[in-house]
Amino acid sequence: MMKYRTANDLKDLLLEDYEKVVNGIPLEKLDVYLYLHTVFQDTYVPDDTLFQFIFRHFFRLDNPSLTKEFETYYFKIMEEQRDYERPNIVQITKSLYEVKNHKGNPTMQFPLAASMLHTMNPSFPTYDSDIVKAFDFSSTYHLSGFDKKMRRYIEQYQHTFLTYEELLEDEALEPVFAHFDERFPGYELPRVKKLDLIVAQLGNTLQ
Repeated sequence: MMKYRTANDLKDLLLEDYEKVVNGIPLEKLDVYLYLHTVFQDTYVPDDTLFQFIFRHFFRLDNPSLTKEFETYYFKIMEEQRDYERPNIVQITKSLYEVKNHKGNPTMQFPLAASMLHTMNPSFPTYDSDIVKAFDFSSTYHLSGFDKKMRRYIEQYQHTFLTYEELLEDEALEPVFAHFDERFPGYELPRVKKLDLIVAQLGNTLQ
């Protein structure tokens, strides 16, 4: 197992100055999440161009290296996941890997697979550059081939999931959540979503 930041490490960093961290969370992140999560319940994703537009911009799916085919396929897969009680992030990433980019190469889009599942169910953590910084995750860039990269991503993703479970049960973080609720009154967010926003913002401050 690689040496990533633990629940205790993150707790110590947060408790140093949690007000500054929570106050730095962009309001837009709450609004967009709530919109996407709510609309997803009742829409047909492949035809909902407004949903797609907001999702693409928010999760950087409009990355210049990705093709229009990739986008279309991505939203088709997202719609299909609705029927699964336990979506499989490895299968999703593998399916997306098969869609070639502009240069004709397969690309590893694990963070986008995580964004898809997180939008559907916030118990699936996000995985972006801020989360990577928060946990001090090692890059998969130098690893060759799908399987090696995937193993590293899954190890990191499981680490995130288990760390969140630990932090959600830690009473020392009550003041952090209380400050979140004070800062964003009227937002009905699940606790795990609040934690994801807080940890990402912590990562953002650790540059």
